[in-house]
Amino acid sequence: MKLVADSRGRLTAADLFRPNTAFDASPQPDGSIRIVELVEKKSPRARIIRRGGRMYLTNGRKITLADCQRALEDFP
Repeated sequence: MKLVADSRGRLTAADLFRPNTAFDASPQPDGSIRIVELVEKKSPRARIIRRGGRMYLTNGRKITLADCQRALEDFP
């Protein structure tokens, strides 16, 4: 399938791209473009609990050292 961009840089292909759907496009080293549909990831609901006069946010699971290391890798 050949797609041609219009004067505003837009591509349209009704059979490939559903309306109101988010996509991630990234150029590849070989000159091609990779387009991936972004899907919303469900996460458990967090809740606020009170312990010893302080309020904490919890989602019901324990945080491991690996979780902390992953979070710090993404920290600017």
